[in-house]
Amino acid sequence: MPELKSQRLRKVNHQGDALRLGMNWTEEDLAKPQILVESAYGMGHPGTFHFRPLIEEVSNGVFEAGGKPGVFYTSDICDGVAQAHAGMSYSLVSRDVQAAMIEIHALGHPHDGMVVISGNDKSVPAHLIAMARCNLPAIHLPGGTQMNAPHSVTSDHLWGMGAAVDRGEMEQADLEFHQHSACPTCGACQFMGSASTGQVLSEALGLALPGTALIPAPLTRHLRDARAVGKQILKLVEMDLTPRKILTREAFENAIILHAAVGGSMNSLLHLPVIAREVGIDITIDDFDRIHRQVPVLANAKTTGKYPVEYMWYAGGVPAVMLEVRDLLHLDCMTVTGKTLGENLEAVEKSRFFAETRGYLANVKVPVREIIRPRDDAFGPEGGLAVLRGNLAPGGAAIKHFSVPKEMHVHIGPARVFDNEDAAVAALIERVVQPGNVVVIRYEGPKANGMPEMYYATAIIAASPELSSTCAVITDGRYSGAAKGPAVGHITPEAYDGGPLALVEEGDLIEIHVPERRLAIVGTREGRLSPEAVDALLAERRTHWTQPAPRHTMGILGLLNRTAAGTTEGAYIA
Repeated sequence: MPELKSQRLRKVNHQGDALRLGMNWTEEDLAKPQILVESAYGMGHPGTFHFRPLIEEVSNGVFEAGGKPGVFYTSDICDGVAQAHAGMSYSLVSRDVQAAMIEIHALGHPHDGMVVISGNDKSVPAHLIAMARCNLPAIHLPGGTQMNAPHSVTSDHLWGMGAAVDRGEMEQADLEFHQHSACPTCGACQFMGSASTGQVLSEALGLALPGTALIPAPLTRHLRDARAVGKQILKLVEMDLTPRKILTREAFENAIILHAAVGGSMNSLLHLPVIAREVGIDITIDDFDRIHRQVPVLANAKTTGKYPVEYMWYAGGVPAVMLEVRDLLHLDCMTVTGKTLGENLEAVEKSRFFAETRGYLANVKVPVREIIRPRDDAFGPEGGLAVLRGNLAPGGAAIKHFSVPKEMHVHIGPARVFDNEDAAVAALIERVVQPGNVVVIRYEGPKANGMPEMYYATAIIAASPELSSTCAVITDGRYSGAAKGPAVGHITPEAYDGGPLALVEEGDLIEIHVPERRLAIVGTREGRLSPEAVDALLAERRTHWTQPAPRHTMGILGLLNRTAAGTTEGAYIA
């Protein structure tokens, strides 16, 4: 083991020992490996509220293995709470701010290794970015998932219920009943949204111990896993096994394979490229499209599937999904166990892990194959995501086509154009939008407005019987894994930068063609046009377009407006 950073600094920084002794460290503590225990603990949402016992158990494990833990916090906000108001613009950029704070904690003090604890939309990618950037021996402990709610109602259902109350189709008391019971425990939401997807990707990358992603948060096993992580980090320090020795191109391909198999969130298109960038690897949206064409969706998980994600863990979790696609994975990738992915899977098969997890399924008499399908009986021939291109999205756009009704995989409809989500939502509530329309929501990209999720608009459409399978939304904003229906997001370049989306006019004919991966203007309200005529029309419109004044000039959104990388690069603060 190389000389520890913490011990090298003690030879020259004599004040540092005194300051630590002032926090009731002992002289023996000063000589131990110093381990950062960083978490997203806070009171913003159920995904982090339960972290204090996990922090304690990680710290106990560090102590037992001969280290000294140092506990730091950088909490996150909740996308569900931030929805439907200006707070959602802060969600994506919070990822970069959290990563920067963890970098400061990890490298500002002389830590020898780090454990990060997170389980939600922006905290997980922030932690993985920080692990890659700091390159200290590190392990991620996923925060786990909520238990299933009465009647399997998940919190995302409440949008449609609220709309039904507004229309007089549901009683207020029924809405309040489900509000009280939709989140019965702490943990990530019970669907394969950004939070659960991030946990899956962490384990798939090799940065979390096998079987720790998606564990139901109330289980005592979660505490035992936390203590095991605390012990294991000391082994990684001794081995000098750092994230850059784990995060190879092959590891990222493994993560995308798992992303396809579980029907993961579209937000991963923004996060994995940024994590890869930290270690000098170029991962693009085309890698997602290529791999998703080869790997079918196997997980029967909400929102598109039937079961809450806790059932994914009961069916065997990430290891069980990996075994279904083992021949596609790079099994020689190193992981935080100090062993390869292939060795981990062999060890899991020989252990009683599956006997334990699947015993919970036996309690409710649900077969494993009802939750995780074999490849020859998959939900479809491809993964959940498709990357579209065309004269509306020369840099690319994304759609979670697994969640789109088959009749909408090919659609041409007239555009209803809105320069922000609020205007689109108002039109949807007032029933101005008609079946067949393509709702265009623009100036919601990273520079224009922080790239908020357009979930509110899609939730209204999904809750409307006449629009849910006839109306599409396209935007330079983004979507989470909770979004349903024909929702095309991540359109690049964004409208604020003069992307073609800025040139769309009311009544233009918009084509969405998933099989051919195309998103394009194909005509105007007057009728169809040739591709050449459309190009000429857009060129003429561009002569009249001017960039709108920035919505944000101060604070973190002002910084993002001035510096944001493109959506296909991950929309990070450049």
